[in-house]
Amino acid sequence: MQIDPETEVVTAEDVERAAIGLRSYLSPTPLQYSRAFTDKARCHVHLKIESIQPIRAFKVRGALNKLIRLSDKQRSAGVITASAGNHGMGVAYAAGVFNVPATVYVPETANAFKVEAIRRLGARVVAAGRNYNGAYVEALSAQRESGAVFVHAYDDPDVVAGQGTIATELLSDLESFDTVLVPIGGGGLIGGIALYLKSRKPGIKVIGVEPTGADAMHRSLKAGRIVTLDRVSTIADGLAASAPGKLTFELAQSYVDEVILVEETELLRAIRLLFEWEHLLAEPAGAAALAALLYHHRPVPNEKVVVILSGGNVTDEVMLRALKTR
Repeated sequence: MQIDPETEVVTAEDVERAAIGLRSYLSPTPLQYSRAFTDKARCHVHLKIESIQPIRAFKVRGALNKLIRLSDKQRSAGVITASAGNHGMGVAYAAGVFNVPATVYVPETANAFKVEAIRRLGARVVAAGRNYNGAYVEALSAQRESGAVFVHAYDDPDVVAGQGTIATELLSDLESFDTVLVPIGGGGLIGGIALYLKSRKPGIKVIGVEPTGADAMHRSLKAGRIVTLDRVSTIADGLAASAPGKLTFELAQSYVDEVILVEETELLRAIRLLFEWEHLLAEPAGAAALAALLYHHRPVPNEKVVVILSGGNVTDEVMLRALKTR
């Protein structure tokens, strides 16, 4: 499919420009070969560990790139966003780097662990709405009144380009690989990664992963149009989007090969195994790609698979549940 000409576009060159810009603020994250998961999954498994980012999640890439691309005048007006957690942390962190005011609207049911982290990073937090959509509407209204810059969690070309810098690191660190598994919330992460990989190494298979209770991208791709879920139910708050964005949906249509759905118990098992076998922490969203690899992916002989561990902001409650799940 061709990208709609009315949609703001993002290119592979934008991703490379973002990678250059981010070098002054972020170090590349490790790509770790896992012998344990290689044996378990019967393919060569490499873990891309985004949980060591300053906010313990990949979202800082897109937020920083967005603020880098703003003018001094735009930054001086401050930034506003809506977030279920990690994106808000990313915006708060980026705002701190540039010393600009930030306001983050969160759902009233937002993860308290992440809300407190946003506050610690210096942003003003406003609880509004029963879900992300409610917080998003309130944030847009506040942005129009204040004149601050709105930083969308995923449907923004600068944010997508920032997330796509993960792919530049993969191609730099690994001479060749066959498949990459990427969690999907609103689609910014997989949009940036898929766009860049397909432009540089079109033979690499890009597979998205969603929870069964938050499968908006899967349904949208199947229907050929954006589908908005009436209800979202998942422990993976970072993947709890009711619909993909226009830009991210079109990127997925163009560049994503497949979407796998995972169950809640599979997310919990993946968290436990990652902790027990590799001593790494993952929140449910961060473990989604590993769950897809362990319970749904059918590898071919000698396949090299990259698993994106997108975040490690796991609560003690979820961790305890995971450790009890067999």
